[in-house]
Amino acid sequence: MTKTIYVFRHGQTDYNVARRIMGQMDIPLNDVGRVQATELANKLATFAIGAIYSSPLARAMETAQAVADKIGAPIITDKRLMERHNGKLQGHIVHGTNNPAEYQMDYNQMELFWPAAQLNDDNWQPDGGESRTECWARGRAAITDIAKNAPYDTIAISTHSGIMRGILDLVGMGDTKIGNCDYVKLNWDGKKFSCQC
Repeated sequence: MTKTIYVFRHGQTDYNVARRIMGQMDIPLNDVGRVQATELANKLATFAIGAIYSSPLARAMETAQAVADKIGAPIITDKRLMERHNGKLQGHIVHGTNNPAEYQMDYNQMELFWPAAQLNDDNWQPDGGESRTECWARGRAAITDIAKNAPYDTIAISTHSGIMRGILDLVGMGDTKIGNCDYVKLNWDGKKFSCQC
């Protein structure tokens, strides 16, 4: 059975504005994020979405709820749709640098200056966290399971930029910039995804 899947990122949070890494911290939307979620709901209202699958983190759930309130669809949570766990980097502002003299890796400081090579390595795991590769595999497994098993022709997924990047990478668009409340339309043909981006 073919399916249409609208995958969207949550609305803005104060951490987004401050450029602090949230990871799996449970940070709510700010006022701008709530407006963005309402605008997203208006855009998606014309599609016959049967259900919204969502990360259980507050920012994704609030965004999903705005869409659900507009279209009358149920929300089903799936922990695999949560953002990458960034371990001890969560809550910090992190800059990449190639100059060892600039390294500032003291977790007691708000701003960290980290080796860029590590930050850019998809297989690197921050202390207490998961690699980008692990996050992407988790998100891809979730969306594939949802596509295979959801009893609806059209569904939506409320998630995070890290998960969306992994999903978009499946269709050759992993470098796509993903803003708050941006969405993409995917098609599932029963075996693989394609993107109408």
